[in-house]
Amino acid sequence: MQITCLGAAGCVTGSNFLIESGRKYLVDCGLFQGGRQMEALNRGPWGFNPVDIEALFLTHAHIDHSGRIPRLVKDGFRGRIYASVPTVELAKILLLDSAHIQEMEAEWQTRKNNRRGEPRTEPLYRLSDAEACFDLFEPVNQNEILHPDAHLSIRFRNSGHILGSSFLEI
Repeated sequence: MQITCLGAAGCVTGSNFLIESGRKYLVDCGLFQGGRQMEALNRGPWGFNPVDIEALFLTHAHIDHSGRIPRLVKDGFRGRIYASVPTVELAKILLLDSAHIQEMEAEWQTRKNNRRGEPRTEPLYRLSDAEACFDLFEPVNQNEILHPDAHLSIRFRNSGHILGSSFLEI
């Protein structure tokens, strides 16, 4: 098994880990936050092809762990998103809010760009993109062991960080 850190290294946002065990999985898909340089990473290359990812295991709903899921789905991910029941419910609320913020900030930047004769700014994702990922969520119980393939087992354990948050026993 190989685990590659694709976010939250050298910073505390953008949590994203690629697990390769014959198949490819993600742990978290968080938004980078903290200024233009950090936020530019949200539009950068994934480091993998979203179509190749079998499933995503979401530790909790905070945007720095879940905030790029709509972009992941927009870019071709079609696997299941496993998370605790409270995390699924909170993530839906937070992703809709994040999409609204993405749209409003892009609109504001576009108005600013228009005054300078610069091109419009597109949001990272829209409300419709956030809604499109909801059918992929699969609630799991704490301490339940998942066997996504013959080489991997994953158990969600209560971490006590926020309602529904988990650490993963892999």
